[in-house]
Amino acid sequence: MNDVRLFHANKTQPLSNNGGPSRRLADIIQEECPSLARGAKFCPSLFVPGGHLQTIYAFLGYYVYYAHSLIFPKFTRETFRLSDGGNVVLDWALCENHTQRPIVTVLSGVTGTSCDFYVRKCYEELIKLNYSVVVVHSRGCGGSKLTTPLPFHCGFSDDYREVIADLKHRMPQCPLLGLSFSLGANIMAKYIGEEGANCPLAAGIIVGNPYDMYKVISHLDSRSLSPNKIYDVAILNFLKTAFKENQEAIVSAPVCFDEVKIANSSTIMEFTEEMTRKAFGYKSARHLLDDSSSLDHLDNIQIPVLFLNALDDPICTPSLIPFDKFLKNPWLILALTQYGGHIGYMGKTWPTSWIEHPVSQFFNCIIKNTAATDSPDTT
Repeated sequence: MNDVRLFHANKTQPLSNNGGPSRRLADIIQEECPSLARGAKFCPSLFVPGGHLQTIYAFLGYYVYYAHSLIFPKFTRETFRLSDGGNVVLDWALCENHTQRPIVTVLSGVTGTSCDFYVRKCYEELIKLNYSVVVVHSRGCGGSKLTTPLPFHCGFSDDYREVIADLKHRMPQCPLLGLSFSLGANIMAKYIGEEGANCPLAAGIIVGNPYDMYKVISHLDSRSLSPNKIYDVAILNFLKTAFKENQEAIVSAPVCFDEVKIANSSTIMEFTEEMTRKAFGYKSARHLLDDSSSLDHLDNIQIPVLFLNALDDPICTPSLIPFDKFLKNPWLILALTQYGGHIGYMGKTWPTSWIEHPVSQFFNCIIKNTAATDSPDTT
């Protein structure tokens, strides 16, 4: 069961080839994306069996690439000022003739930076296509500090929206593409759905999307002894560290925070209840998580978007995948693998990343086949 299985509407969106005859999105993928086409396989490495090991191995790869980035820096940093006075940092890798070439904007996971293993592997492949890459960090992340009381949360798409609008203004000739992972996947999918037909991105790739944030956090927060507790503790520790590093700015807001309860939170849900939902004015953690989920925004996506999920993902479990959404919206393609964990996808004998191949192939075929129609062909 190593086949890559595609789920999509019976008639996917037609795209035109630079004014030539149109072909449907699913047909283009079959013809131009060998890592996704019929017969394509992802075979996990024998040294990294199972979803948990796939997930942990890829996470540990961060430290290898972090050390690599210190010795061989590939990105240059820009501090982007937001309209409310906040800042986000952008890590750029510019290609040749970058004012005319595609730009891939990247949103990583909750602890993510431009040093993430999967970000670096995709970057290396995309730069071969002469695409620019820019990693968009959340507020207070990637080595930056908050300059306003507002932090980030799992569905906060406003900052990404501002960055995209600015890039469109600065480099209007460059097609914009979106690549995202895990928490960033939820934010990007939500953003694309919110923008609908006005979305400035030419296409998106969403890897390891949680879809329903409340169910994901509830699953991770389970108090039963299970390997999932590893991820709960890791994410919670990151959230607490980010809060501590920016505590002075956050508590300067006219909000009643209980700093002791925040520090003593034992689950992600407790932290969200005591800090995040208060910072953003939600009545409860459940209210924030439901409002943040990308699930209800999938129907309104109107650009080509490839979703990649693994059935053995221990964080975004298969029960969360809304197959009905993919069978109805002609702009969406779901590529489902049996193995891969949570953004692991380590294949071959000696563990080697696979994810960069469908990423680069999908973007390349979309750039070659520009969308010609504004609405689905239902004939």
